[in-house]
Amino acid sequence: MFELDFLYWILGIFFVLAVLVLFFNTVGFDKILPIVVVESQEEWVVDRLGKDRILTEGLNRILPGVDRIEAKVSLKEITIDPPAQNIITNDQIKITVDMIATIKVIDSMKAIMEVDDYKKAVESLVMTSVLSKMAIRNLADIQTHLDDISKEVIAHIEEDSLRWGVKMIQVRFEDIDYSDAIKATMEKEVLDRTKQKMMLADAKAKSEAAATEAEGFKKAAAFKAEALVHEIRTLQNIMPDMSNDKILEFLKSLDYIHSMKNLSSSENAKFVVYPSESPQSMNKLMGAEYLSQAMGNK
Repeated sequence: MFELDFLYWILGIFFVLAVLVLFFNTVGFDKILPIVVVESQEEWVVDRLGKDRILTEGLNRILPGVDRIEAKVSLKEITIDPPAQNIITNDQIKITVDMIATIKVIDSMKAIMEVDDYKKAVESLVMTSVLSKMAIRNLADIQTHLDDISKEVIAHIEEDSLRWGVKMIQVRFEDIDYSDAIKATMEKEVLDRTKQKMMLADAKAKSEAAATEAEGFKKAAAFKAEALVHEIRTLQNIMPDMSNDKILEFLKSLDYIHSMKNLSSSENAKFVVYPSESPQSMNKLMGAEYLSQAMGNK
């Protein structure tokens, strides 16, 4: 009786095994494994008996007790916020720099297998790179070239981060702080530069005004010279026998008389004394023969 029961037990086992083999051959072993859902913009790193593989977004099957999920990696852009750090610039000014980095995992396997913690590693790289790039610059240079420094930091970090499957998107400087004494000094420099610009603008305006005035004097002198030539020619036509020296002397005396006349008509003029020689010089200059000749020519 015992032998018969044992035989039935053996036959039952073989029957179950045969059914399982037939089922697996027909349906497939992987079809009966548990299903896991990997969310969008995410990948899972799974270890199966020492061999790693990647589960991408969507439905995936794992073997319970054999497959071990090592990490769930986000493929979205990730913000890294290192602590603010103190830096001594090239001109010996202590500044406190606060920055934020943005990264993106482009190779999940490398990000998990090539480095212990890629976020911490990138954070350390950001801090050391910012320190090395700013320490060789003066404060004024740092303030005016933040975009260039950011690009240099990204290029320096990616020499290592790409080996970890991590791409740098940006490094943005949130704040650069320094002591109140430095702020006061910089404000004074800005004020001095503003005053200097105003002084230069005022000097330029005065220079342009002086140039305009000089040009006006030049044109007036040219006009006066032209009028003088015209008067000389007119006198030469009227009195051709008069010498050039006498004509010039006459014009000078005439100009003098006009000046005295203008002076006497001024509101501030109390009285005007004409030199007694003026009529005599005019009489000498304009003799009767010249006047009679001029009248005859007319």
